[in-house]
Amino acid sequence: MIDPPVEMTPVRGAPAVLLVDDDARIRSLFRTVFATQGYLVEEVDNGVDAIAAVGTRAYDVMLLDMDMPRMGGAEVLNQLRGRSVSPHLKVVVVSGSGDGDVLSQTLAAGADDYLTKPFSLTQLKARVAAALRLKQAQDRADRLNQTVARSNLELERALGSRDGELVAARGALVLALAKLVEARSNETGSHLLRLQRYSAVLGEAAAATPPFAVRLSPEVRQAIEQAAPLHDIGKVAIPDAILNKPGKLTAEEFEIMKGHAAAGADTIATVCEQYQFASAFLHTAREIARSHHEKWNGKGYPDGLAGEAIPLSARVVAIADVYDALRSPRVYKKAYTHDEAVDTILAASPGHFDPNLAAVFATCHPQFEKVYAEYVG
Repeated sequence: MIDPPVEMTPVRGAPAVLLVDDDARIRSLFRTVFATQGYLVEEVDNGVDAIAAVGTRAYDVMLLDMDMPRMGGAEVLNQLRGRSVSPHLKVVVVSGSGDGDVLSQTLAAGADDYLTKPFSLTQLKARVAAALRLKQAQDRADRLNQTVARSNLELERALGSRDGELVAARGALVLALAKLVEARSNETGSHLLRLQRYSAVLGEAAAATPPFAVRLSPEVRQAIEQAAPLHDIGKVAIPDAILNKPGKLTAEEFEIMKGHAAAGADTIATVCEQYQFASAFLHTAREIARSHHEKWNGKGYPDGLAGEAIPLSARVVAIADVYDALRSPRVYKKAYTHDEAVDTILAASPGHFDPNLAAVFATCHPQFEKVYAEYVG
């Protein structure tokens, strides 16, 4: 049976924690720790009741003991993902075993983190807080995915086969959704409009050259231009403290920040799978979101792609995005002049960009300066 929550006044929308341990003293300690932080706390003393609980209640974090009667922790992990009503429930295993192989097996079985006894309460609270941040980010990504899917379906029903109006409405929708993400960061409101215009300028100039004449048709260029604002949509999954940190990120923080590329692509990919509406456009958006931080020399992320393996759409947006980032002031750097930004892209970043596209940029960069001046702010 689930014990009643401790007496407290929970914060509205407070995280819900399920304690699963046959040791009443451990449950009492954990209960006190998290209740005083305003969490909703419930507890069970065996795995059978734990599985029953997650099947009816949406918890955020489970603290799971591995050694219990009536279904141990390993079996709980085995059954959990198919039973939990919370798709991103985070499981922090608490184990008396410090054996590395055993702990690795628990992660492979579906645990998200683990603590070995003995541990400090500071460690416990930090691990649970980290698990909560990840779950909240995944929940935000799910909500964004649902919003995109609903909006696409509504557009499909409303516009039918009226292609011209459909493209215009799609462009407005993309900007609206991207601005929701942009609003969480410190970037200026004109960044997305500039990015679209840079991509259009570079795409048009590239289409006039032999390497890209066939590949950058008007339809492809239009898709790149309209999808460009979705390049950073995965930042919705990045914690605010990292996204808006007023200074250089630590190595650990940067690894978390890098996750936005895959998160954005995964969100768009899910929409592609569920709805065939505008599938070619969404495919381009997914390419851009995932690969705009890849580098020609293979030293980018998230996949370490190199050369022609990097989607052309992402290569175009990469130059546009870097140019605007260089021109824009940040807390940790001054704004580059146009000439400084051009020199960085053409001379000071060997191996970063597609050399053929960089050569095109060398001929059309004056138009980038005009776009920046027109949409500055």
